[in-house]
Amino acid sequence: MSHTIACMVESPSDPASAVDERRSVRGIQTVLAFTDFSAQATAAVRRAAQLADQHRALLRVVHVVEPPLLTMRDDWAGSPEGRRRIASAKTNLSEHVRSLNGCDSRVGAQVLVGVVVEEILGVADQGGLLVLGARGSSPVKSVLLGSTATRLLTRCERPMLVVKQDRTDPYGQVLIPIDLQDDASKTLQAALALAPAAQLHVLHAYRVEHEGMFRRADVAKETLQKFRRIAKVKAQSRLLSALARVEQGTPRFLSHLRRDHPVRLTLASEARFHADLIVMSKRSRSKVEDALLGSTTKRVLLDSRCDVLVIPLLAAA
Repeated sequence: MSHTIACMVESPSDPASAVDERRSVRGIQTVLAFTDFSAQATAAVRRAAQLADQHRALLRVVHVVEPPLLTMRDDWAGSPEGRRRIASAKTNLSEHVRSLNGCDSRVGAQVLVGVVVEEILGVADQGGLLVLGARGSSPVKSVLLGSTATRLLTRCERPMLVVKQDRTDPYGQVLIPIDLQDDASKTLQAALALAPAAQLHVLHAYRVEHEGMFRRADVAKETLQKFRRIAKVKAQSRLLSALARVEQGTPRFLSHLRRDHPVRLTLASEARFHADLIVMSKRSRSKVEDALLGSTTKRVLLDSRCDVLVIPLLAAA
């Protein structure tokens, strides 16, 4: 069962602008939710339905039937076992969609056949916002290969909401960790667009450049404190400038500046403010770099308890 929908955002004439706009959550027209019928995926679909209602958007719910390993997709899909599983998936998905009590959005459903991550990436451009659960129905596979969400993190170029809580009330406490080396405008605007009525906490963890070297060189404590004050003043100025560019005279953000590690600051702030959503940006990275070093966004995605919205940024020229 499938549903034909319109694209999320009209494409601007500038190709670069078109790519950039597709990575935004402003003007959501379609919410694309993925389910494997697990408890967390079901919670994600319910959250997607709430957001679709809030933004008067279409909701499209997708389930992927994955063929057995070492089989050809089309051959398996045409086999008796494949036809049986696909028919069962369509029935389950239809019942799943009908269970969305109180959902006022126009809802579509579709069953796809193939490798889960590849199928999601194949339809990602049909949604302005992708919504999925943090963990799927196969914990063993998640341990071996990483969850679908973490595998998508470095490849998906659409805003992606990873749902960890089974809640459908509008987001109320939102954390927005920002790296001032990037333009934070897109991340801030995404938080405003998705949760316009929430209290928005902007976090920036700054550091003193070469502090470790200064410590090893036994630099005087007073000198180190001076460097820290200078770093804080510079970071605060840049943070306030970043907020002002988005607020345009109407205060909307609460700023929090601390000399800390960004992951530690984000997770501590999640508990402190009882956050129900974290909004973060991410840049595309090589698979080797991601495997060796990880990333702040990936670590927060793995270790946080609340939902996480990941906003892709254009790679540096």
